[in-house]
Amino acid sequence: METILSVLFWVTVILYAVSFALFAVALIFRKSKLLNLAIRVTLIGFMLHTAVATARWVDTGYPPFVSYFEAMSASAWFGVLIFLLLQQWKPFIRSVGVGFMPFIFLLMGWGGTHPFGGKILPVSLQSFWLFIHASFATAAVGCFMFAAGVAVMRIYKQKHNGILEEQLFIAKAGRYDEFNFRLILLGFIFYGIMIISGAIWADAAWGRFWGWDPIELWSLITWLLYAVYLHIYFTWKKLRGKFLAFYAIIALLVAAFSLWGVGIVYKTLHTYGG
Repeated sequence: METILSVLFWVTVILYAVSFALFAVALIFRKSKLLNLAIRVTLIGFMLHTAVATARWVDTGYPPFVSYFEAMSASAWFGVLIFLLLQQWKPFIRSVGVGFMPFIFLLMGWGGTHPFGGKILPVSLQSFWLFIHASFATAAVGCFMFAAGVAVMRIYKQKHNGILEEQLFIAKAGRYDEFNFRLILLGFIFYGIMIISGAIWADAAWGRFWGWDPIELWSLITWLLYAVYLHIYFTWKKLRGKFLAFYAIIALLVAAFSLWGVGIVYKTLHTYGG
């Protein structure tokens, strides 16, 4: 079963890579039909991604975001979900795929380099708070990745103004700025819930709400980093646009490090199962 799921996972990664290529070709050569094809390929990849995650959940008996592989895959899944939903509601989001899908492809590829994990959930992770804590962490990173993709499109928009932009659903720069703000605000709220639920879980498991463990510290740094983004958006309007677009991309890298890089660099009480 695990071998089959592994193969299907890599097929999903390939589909996401193909969708990115289609988005890029559509934008470079101004082919709106390829943009629609890219959306379809993304949807097929997402459906397969969902099937793999569901099968893994059934096979292991616990939510598929415990191991490194699962956590990265789940974050990518949530990001693609909101992309597919919102591009139906806001057509100008479709072209954002060219900036968003590379993050998905890279995260999935990175996740695939880690072991798929064991069959038994460690006792330390057998808690109701696991589902809440990990779910909101996954949702937050999904929002942050999508925001970074929008930021890439915002930077592109500032440098290119093609005559076929309407056909390619490319919006005015201000719409990307506002949409990015909304995504980051949502991710900021999710990340805050992740920190709070983690503190409650830590009190139950370790007898204290906060202990300045490296992952706790870097999670706080990440949350504050996005708080600064929101503060700048509200108070320094002159810095909206290109500056905040680059800020969103850099902040995503910090968020990824706080979740999956800190455990490699530092000794921490927080571990991924499997």
